[in-house]
Amino acid sequence: MPVDVHGVAIGARQGLLHAVRRVLRPIVRLLIRAGIGYNEFADVARGAYIERAIRERPNGIPPTRDRVSFVAGVSRQQVDYYIDNEWALPTARPTLARVVIEVVHRWHTDSNYLGPYGIPLELEFDSPHDRCFQSLVREVDPTASAGKVLEQLLQAGSVTHSGEKHYRAITRWFIYPEALSPHRIEYFGDALTDLAHTVEYNFNLVDTDSKRLERCVFADRGLPRDLLPSFEAYAQERTNQFLLDIDDWLARSVGTGSNESASRVHAGVNVFLYVEPPSADQALSALVQPSRKFGISDNSRVSSHGS
Repeated sequence: MPVDVHGVAIGARQGLLHAVRRVLRPIVRLLIRAGIGYNEFADVARGAYIERAIRERPNGIPPTRDRVSFVAGVSRQQVDYYIDNEWALPTARPTLARVVIEVVHRWHTDSNYLGPYGIPLELEFDSPHDRCFQSLVREVDPTASAGKVLEQLLQAGSVTHSGEKHYRAITRWFIYPEALSPHRIEYFGDALTDLAHTVEYNFNLVDTDSKRLERCVFADRGLPRDLLPSFEAYAQERTNQFLLDIDDWLARSVGTGSNESASRVHAGVNVFLYVEPPSADQALSALVQPSRKFGISDNSRVSSHGS
């Protein structure tokens, strides 16, 4: 089997590039929708190559800039630019999403905020001091604004008013209400990153006993379109219960009594339903208008022939 200079089979290399092309399609669709053109994307992609080449230390030794240039396949000048200018790689301030989600979690699992039969208590904003919405947010993150957290929960429909002073948790989910909001964009990055890390981790053929959960179920030869709504409803119902069970396990196992000084790692389970878009196999030349020939359609062009 022919291989390239990196020892990778040519067929695998071509297949990987095709897989990346498919992954990029929905990402590029979102970028175009947000008005982000190719040049901005190319800058980010180039920076990601350089960053990964720097952080990848197979022998534990920091690489030289020339080595980074070689591994990433970019010029030394570009390597210097991204290393010497911290602002060259885009960053964003974290949103309140993690705080908001943990507030919802604790409201439904912490015994201090639960009433009979495990139903979340209705809370006032700031009274009483030890069992109110403000105290709940303070337990999650003392630096977070309880007012902003409550506002986002109300906008998402996770919490509603109950009388003049109380608030009631009506759902255990926090669903971002606005398209292209900072919360949705942050979730977009988190979800794709987490999935990519799991898939890339499972590519490791050396340690076959520590593969991470990566399962998929789908309809053989496709699902009749008229069954799609029923399938979505069934999958959502069963998945909701599965995730609630996981959430309850986390509440019991990683509750307030756990060792706060122990080493921590962000881990979780993300579930999503997918529906493949129509096939995109048609040649690009068949999907655009015919190009105009200068001598035919450009009336401003002067003929080279004499009159």
